Amino acid sequence: MVSIKYQPIKEIVVHELVKVNSVEEFLSMRTGNIPLGGAANPARWVDGILYEASGYPPTPEVIKDQLQDILHLAAIEYTEMKEYKPFLQNKTNNVILPIINMSHNVVTKEVGKWLKNQLITG
Repeated sequence: MVSIKYQPIKEIVVHELVKVNSVEEFLSMRTGNIPLGGAANPARWVDGILYEASGYPPTPEVIKDQLQDILHLAAIEYTEMKEYKPFLQNKTNNVILPIINMSHNVVTKEVGKWLKNQLITG
């Protein structure tokens, strides 16, 4: 018999936080260098926050922390976007930025709350 255990992340460490002033600026940053008509990697949306997180390569140190339920994020770029939209389109180069609604995920909701607080205090 196989045993299955769910063990959620207990701590997220963000090493660089980039507050973007507007949705338009976020879209330009995420899609500006993609060839005409292409598609960008999806961004995430949770409870009024649009963001993209980047991690680290799986080095022995990173893996060790992950096994201890600690996730290191190299950076998060974020901005306020009150309403969810499934995608945004850069009109200059016709590039689509898909957006994933992550409001159903417990860990991501915590990230969204934390980022909202950074909007207020940052």
